[in-house]
Amino acid sequence: MTDRDHKAFTTFEAAKICHVTHHSIKNWIKQGLIKASRTPGGHYRILENDLDSFRDEYDMFPKEKDDVRRRVMVVDDDPDALAMMDKILTDEGVELVKVSNATEVGLKAAQLLPDLILLDFLMPEINGFDVCKALRDNDLTRNIPIMAVTCLIKEQDIERIFASGADEYLAKPFKVNQLLGKVRDLIGKGRTVE
Repeated sequence: MTDRDHKAFTTFEAAKICHVTHHSIKNWIKQGLIKASRTPGGHYRILENDLDSFRDEYDMFPKEKDDVRRRVMVVDDDPDALAMMDKILTDEGVELVKVSNATEVGLKAAQLLPDLILLDFLMPEINGFDVCKALRDNDLTRNIPIMAVTCLIKEQDIERIFASGADEYLAKPFKVNQLLGKVRDLIGKGRTVE
C-alpha cells in the first residue's frame, strides 16, 4: 500500500512503536486485539489507524508518536565518515546505526527498520546502486527514505542514484547544516501521514 493515507506497518515497525517484541504484536493479532491484514507472502500489515486505536485502548504510548527517538542508519566504509556522522547526528538526538559493510545493509535494515538510511554509493564490495535497488525490492524496507551521501557529482551519476530508488542526494564534502536540514526533512517524510 503506497498511499500515505493508508500507511501500513509491519509487525517489526508496530513493535518498535509499542516498545514490545514483534512476537507480542503477532500474538495480539492472533488474539484479535489488533486488526491486521496479510500480504500475499503471508506477512501481517497493520494500518496506522488500527494501531493507533489499539494503543489508545491499552494506553500503550498513545500520544507520544513525535517523541519516539528517530533511528538513522549510516552506510559508509570510511571510518572517519562514520565517526563524523555519529557526532553530528547524535548531537541531534538521533539513534545511529552504523554499517560499514554493504552486504549487511539489507539484513540490518529489515531487522531494525530505521526511519532513514544515509547511503554511500561508492563502496568496495557492493555499489550503492545495487544496495538501493535491493532495499526498494524488499517489502520490509521499500518505504524507508534513502539519501545518497556520496562523492559522485556527475549529472548522469546523480540521475542513476535517483533511478535506483534514492529519495534525496547530498554531495560529499557537505556542510553540517545541509545534512541536518535534509535528514530532518526525510525523517519527517517517513513518519507522517499526508
